Amino acid sequence: LPLFVSAGRARDCLQAGDTCSSDDGCSPRLRTLRQCVAGDGSVKLGPGARNQCENAVTALLSSPLHGCQCKRGMKREKNCLSIYWSLHQSVLHGLSLVESYPYEREERGFDYVRLAYMAA
Repeated sequence: LPLFVSAGRARDCLQAGDTCSSDDGCSPRLRTLRQCVAGDGSVKLGPGARNQCENAVTALLSSPLHGCQCKRGMKREKNCLSIYWSLHQSVLHGLSLVESYPYEREERGFDYVRLAYMAA
């Protein structure tokens, strides 16, 4: 079942969550994932919980949620991080989380005033 695949620049997790929630294929998987990461989620999902959770994660890896990021200080930053970590704390063992980071990289230029001060 092909879902959305985000190309190019990382997406905002809030936007990705909204897109997923409004999609008939993605929304149920997101709900399942949220139950999986909740404390007693596996109890609510029943005997096949582990399999359901793994299937939801696998499907969501090809959704707008995969690769989404947040911006520091953004409105609803906690909500954004909650969406990000719902998927990333569930990712199957063996996938590298080192490359995964919840925040967009900040482009930083040189602080020429500070450099001039240090050089003086």
